[in-house]
Amino acid sequence: MRYGLKERLLGAVILIAAAVIFVPFLLEEKRPEIPVADKIITPEPPKPITSNVEKPKIPILPDSLTEQQKQQVVADNKALIDSGLRLNPEGGVDAWTIQVATFGDADNAKRLVGELGKQQYHAYWRKINSLTVVFVGPYIDQQQGREDQDQLLQVQGLKTLLTRYVPEYEAKVQGSLPTVND
Repeated sequence: MRYGLKERLLGAVILIAAAVIFVPFLLEEKRPEIPVADKIITPEPPKPITSNVEKPKIPILPDSLTEQQKQQVVADNKALIDSGLRLNPEGGVDAWTIQVATFGDADNAKRLVGELGKQQYHAYWRKINSLTVVFVGPYIDQQQGREDQDQLLQVQGLKTLLTRYVPEYEAKVQGSLPTVND
């Protein structure tokens, strides 16, 4: 082929390609624009719910109790009111527990629970996913949990984690409560 013919063919191919791309845009009908609202209307937030909760009252004690028993009941109730015991929205008590260790083998977890029990810690274990996790607690007072956490680090050398306590009924639903076969 001659040099001029190649240029003409290449120019024709480019013009045809440009026509294929741009002719549909020229022949396309204009579509009506979708109306867009200028204002976004949001509902007012609901008013906060208020409730009046009475402070706990010391119960009226039956006459059958001795004076010492009555004083003990009154002292226990005052201690309970001052203890900082709080209910969470789900209806349980806010409590804390210390996650001590995680094992792949349940026998290691059981051995650690036994060692911690000998040292007067309330230790227990749960199955979480395929791992066995050892906990110490629960504690109603977060500060008491932190003190025991520090003691576990100093005495045992265990790096621990203070977490929210999961009660047994929730652990049973989650499937983390050990069974008889474990």
